[in-house]
Amino acid sequence: MKVDVVGSLCRDCQACMLGCSLYHEGECSLTLARLLVARDMSSYEVAIRFCQHCEPPACLDACPTGAIRLDERGVALLSDADCTRCGSCASACPHDAVFHDETTDRYLKCDLCAGRPAGPLCVELCPVGALALRA
Repeated sequence: MKVDVVGSLCRDCQACMLGCSLYHEGECSLTLARLLVARDMSSYEVAIRFCQHCEPPACLDACPTGAIRLDERGVALLSDADCTRCGSCASACPHDAVFHDETTDRYLKCDLCAGRPAGPLCVELCPVGALALRA
């Protein structure tokens, strides 16, 4: 399972980021999202950074404590309770998609909204179809 991006469709509304943080953290906060939508102001192009769910996941191999595990879907999940905040997962990620929230001193990564029957909320909330779920 992966989320595909059609970056040219993205309008930088950040609904995906706000929905992500609301689902995972119970509040709308751009810093607590597990993806990042950023606009390059010189070219006005939009880039969306999020976990590519690599096979094998570089973050999983880099984690010295086993805080990152694969679920039944093959998605790497980060256990906040087991994380020592060493940052090895973020350093190892080739997509720069493991985010450190300085306010809470936690590492965050996409889990494809694990446990949500309808799938990733970011895909559902995107008003222009810039995000799509792929098996």
